[in-house]
Amino acid sequence: MNIRKYILFLSFIPTLLWANDISLIPTSLRANDTVYVVGGIQHEGLIPTIDVGRPLPEWAKMHYLSNTYLDLGLRWDHQTGDGNRKSGIGFQGLELITRSELTEWPMLGYDEDFGGYGLSHLHIGATFDWGKITVGDVYGQFGSGMVLRLYEDRALGVDNALRGGKIEVTPYKGLYITALGGKQRRYWNCYDDHAWGWNYKQDAVLGANLELGIHEWSEALQQAGANLTIGGSYVSKYQQKDTIIFNTVIQPEGKYDYYYNLPAWVGAGSVRAQLQMKGWNALVEYAYKANDPTILNDYSYKHGEALLLSLSYSKKGMAIMAQAKRSSNMSFRSDRGLNNMAGTINHMPPFATQHTYMLAALYPYGTHKTADEWAFQGEIRYTWKRGTAMGGRYGTTLKLNASHIRGTGETWFGMTEAPYYTDVNLELNKKINKQWYIGAMAMYQTYNKQVVEGHGDLIRSGIGVIEAKYATTKNVQMRAELQYLYTKQDEGQWVAALYELSLWRRVAISGQWMYNIGYAHEATNEHYYTVAATYTHGAHRVMAGYTKTREGFNCSGGVCRYVPKQEGVSITYNFTW
Repeated sequence: MNIRKYILFLSFIPTLLWANDISLIPTSLRANDTVYVVGGIQHEGLIPTIDVGRPLPEWAKMHYLSNTYLDLGLRWDHQTGDGNRKSGIGFQGLELITRSELTEWPMLGYDEDFGGYGLSHLHIGATFDWGKITVGDVYGQFGSGMVLRLYEDRALGVDNALRGGKIEVTPYKGLYITALGGKQRRYWNCYDDHAWGWNYKQDAVLGANLELGIHEWSEALQQAGANLTIGGSYVSKYQQKDTIIFNTVIQPEGKYDYYYNLPAWVGAGSVRAQLQMKGWNALVEYAYKANDPTILNDYSYKHGEALLLSLSYSKKGMAIMAQAKRSSNMSFRSDRGLNNMAGTINHMPPFATQHTYMLAALYPYGTHKTADEWAFQGEIRYTWKRGTAMGGRYGTTLKLNASHIRGTGETWFGMTEAPYYTDVNLELNKKINKQWYIGAMAMYQTYNKQVVEGHGDLIRSGIGVIEAKYATTKNVQMRAELQYLYTKQDEGQWVAALYELSLWRRVAISGQWMYNIGYAHEATNEHYYTVAATYTHGAHRVMAGYTKTREGFNCSGGVCRYVPKQEGVSITYNFTW
């Protein structure tokens, strides 16, 4: 990679100074309209001190892995001369959003095709009284996302936007319609010679969603304080037919190749209903996908389906939630040959807590690749009032959460004998006085490493966490954690600790440490740690430190990315406006 690419990328920054100069906005617009600039710079870098298995660029004497993003947008909020947003055509505003990326030498753990550079995102959106029209790169989600979820998550390397367009219309009160279509982004290799066009002859994704706000039409529901919505979605993906050999037979008269008859169009639809009333929230959603032979399901012609049920109740000081989900063969991708994180059209919501404590997240669960699972989750949260024996002066909160996930069986209600994942955790949070806060968590976990990662055994573990926060003043705050994980499987037992010191809300010093004790198994004798210092000034935030981390999975919302072990100097910089 030529260093000139960095220089070219950073040359966009002076544009920000021009855009933020209000004097450059025409007077005719400043009088009645509002024009403003939004955006940000995000940079994450690593100078590794170990061999990362990548060739050096021609100009570099050392590795510098980095992910850099420049977001820049212009928004125009239109008003008439009297301050009324209404206009003759109902025009309300315009937005232009762009994103440039420099990921030629990406951070460790991203897919091979992730590396690249250029203008990755561009869309123009116009808002009217009746809806919004967007042209360019678009995101969106229908219902729970089981048939469509287009989003960006930079920590995971996910960006499955459609390059095409989207229209959102509200023709009548309580009626909401969304339609979108385009070519899905798959890193930098998806557009070929049609970088800013859409070659529908190769592949495409089309979708539509309908939402009915029944409560907006019913006085009885309004008087009862109830919200009732009913919705339906349909998504279809097109992939140019290709030939895949599934068997070759050699006979005396010759060689015979047998091919899969793969469908060019594959559709998926969902229906759902949600009721909210007096603290209650009930949701039911069903999704169906036509037969979609892919590399992930061994080119099976079986259809896919999913059923999601959710019921919750909350009031001041208490919340209860219960969920259940059955999904089978619901992996939905724009390219049937992909098995990485690119090309995903939908998302199966995970029914498992996404932990932030180091050892609680040591064995994280992400939705299985083929999404064939029974999943159950329940949670109870209760806060004792101030002044009671349990509440004390500031109150006490107790939370109990349980998740249990198994694979689907031969019958609809059947399940696999061995669990995929089990998590039962109990958390206690209490403020002792104006300076002290304490928290504790006890957790039992089963993790089927063979199912989730493709190797290993069933791991049973117990985890304990103690957390304390101390604030001497508003300008000085401290936080500390002690963690312990016990298991007789895999690598055995672990200990971990964390300390954070914040000064004047600008300077932060932190350190975290993990160590494998072993006992049941031979210890790795590896210390994993991170020490860092952070400085914040206004919209600027810079962090530098040294890190040594073990290989594992980085998960968000049930989506997991494998990250190999890494060691080196880490640098991050963020600026938003």
